[in-house]
Amino acid sequence: MFIDEKYAAPIREWVLNRENREQFLHDPDMKGVQSVCGLPHSQNEDRLRVKAKFPYVEMFRVWQQILSYYGLPKTQELDGEFGALISYSEAGHKVQPHKDPNPPRKTHTRFNVLISKSDKGGEAIIDGSTVPTEVNEVWVCAAGKFTHSSVTTEGETPRILLSYGTYLKDKELTKVLNINK
Repeated sequence: MFIDEKYAAPIREWVLNRENREQFLHDPDMKGVQSVCGLPHSQNEDRLRVKAKFPYVEMFRVWQQILSYYGLPKTQELDGEFGALISYSEAGHKVQPHKDPNPPRKTHTRFNVLISKSDKGGEAIIDGSTVPTEVNEVWVCAAGKFTHSSVTTEGETPRILLSYGTYLKDKELTKVLNINK
């Protein structure tokens, strides 16, 4: 599944604006990690972001496209951990291997899309396998079930990731993962 470029472009342009990154995207406070920042819970309206013309409508429409494609309800709640997360990283960054925590009887699942792909690297690694993806292509990570990480980014083009997290019951997760095959 690919998200519509008409929704990706305004988000990408907003994130590429250095002033927006400096004001709204935060260092994840990870020791030894350089060149990465993020905006967790980007779905929550904030008056300063509204003033900076944050693309709330486009973020919402991307989530709705994903829900529709995977047959999930339009009212599917985002997780309380990060919600709709925007991540911006430059050359030299990689996500360290980890597994996310799960609530009882559900799996933390993230629907991810690169709206800007680094010149080299940046691909997701899920359960030991690299996931090749194109710009605007969605991939699913059962983040509470599988160890996941990423390949180190290289080059001048930044990696900009949209990641929508939710909690799925086993039956829902199986359905979603089978759609991806």
